[in-house]
Amino acid sequence: MGQPFGGGQAAIEVAVAAIPLLMVTASALYLRGQHRRYGRLVGWPGQLTLAALLTGLGLAVYAVWPLPASADGLCAVEPATAPPLTVRDAALALAVFLPVGLLARARFRRGPLTTLALGAALALAVTLVRATGVLGLYPCAYDTVAFETAGIGVAATLLGWLSARWVPVVWPYGPHRSWPAAVPDRVAPDLGRRMLGTLLDLGLWWFGAATFVALVGASGGVRPGARDDVLAGALLALAVVFALVMPLLRRDRSTPGAAAVRLALTEWQRPRPAPRLRVLARTALLHAPVVALIALGLPWFSLAVVALHASTAVVRPDGAGLADLVCRVRVRTRSSLNGELPGRLVRYAPPREETPAPV
Repeated sequence: MGQPFGGGQAAIEVAVAAIPLLMVTASALYLRGQHRRYGRLVGWPGQLTLAALLTGLGLAVYAVWPLPASADGLCAVEPATAPPLTVRDAALALAVFLPVGLLARARFRRGPLTTLALGAALALAVTLVRATGVLGLYPCAYDTVAFETAGIGVAATLLGWLSARWVPVVWPYGPHRSWPAAVPDRVAPDLGRRMLGTLLDLGLWWFGAATFVALVGASGGVRPGARDDVLAGALLALAVVFALVMPLLRRDRSTPGAAAVRLALTEWQRPRPAPRLRVLARTALLHAPVVALIALGLPWFSLAVVALHASTAVVRPDGAGLADLVCRVRVRTRSSLNGELPGRLVRYAPPREETPAPV
């Protein structure tokens, strides 16, 4: 069986772009599901929900690190045997898998058998990815470690599950409820939630364009020396789709990242969808300069546009940015727009009156 995408440098370029894209996409789907079930992420349960996301991303990075961008000098002439277990490898596996067990019990309330099976599956998946050179995308396993690290990962997961019983007790702020309770998502979204949606948009946009260019290059559709031009064109095209076309077609007027964290762009005074002309004006003031500067290779200058927009958001109680004030729109939660409630919200139902049996 041949290597995917023809192997060699073309397959490596696809891996370097596609793996971060998969991580960002998985993060967006995870956050979307959590917000739909429980509403806004608040308090200690919300922090553990984000910790679970970071743990998953950490496992993905641990499996593919260091993800070389070139095949030059990557593989030895003679295949090397599995190296012996080192203290560094054991400590790293322990640090990566310990939160899995902690969160399985404290956040997701899973039992020991389920947690043990989860740890074994994750350790096996990490070992498989490392041993096959990212499932065959690389010509060799570029970062081989001792197979005993898989057993350490399983043991660390079980140790984390056992430790989760005492962690809330010794926490400096006292014990807390660890699993979330659904709450109506009607409060104005905080800056952290809005920033999270922006980071998801940037990740989907940048790595999506890079993956497209890598796939086209692997198929031989990019001429030598034209890669930068193709990347700039892909960035501009995806920016038009993500920041302009999709918000104008969606009722909540959201970009993909904002939709993942259940945000909506509404009228200034009423929770109704913002007029399309105002959405277009906001895109021209906020997204267009950032996209143009990044596509031109000036990403640090785009931070000035973001800082200018956030200068009012950090001091106003409603979190309205400068572009929001100019265009008279507001960022609200999606629930405030359509009135939906979280899926796990406990609803009161009056008891049924029993009909007396006929005599």
